[in-house]
Amino acid sequence: MNLPVLPQDKANHAIYGAVIAAIVSIVGLPLALLVVAGFAIGKEVYDWRQNKQPEMLDALATVCGGLLVLAPQFINRGF
Repeated sequence: MNLPVLPQDKANHAIYGAVIAAIVSIVGLPLALLVVAGFAIGKEVYDWRQNKQPEMLDALATVCGGLLVLAPQFINRGF
């Protein structure tokens, strides 16, 4: 059985989302989630403004990377 392979572009987005979430979570978890989502959407708007093709899956990968860091913290704090 072969495991699914995550394309490098999506993996990069997930890593960036996780790093942003880890840094901003020091200030607050809800803020960290908003910042990650803002960066994810902002990056795709930037791509669109640069006449590149924005990809919603890139934004989703960024948010999912952030959630990998934030979900255990949310659960631990009882949110």
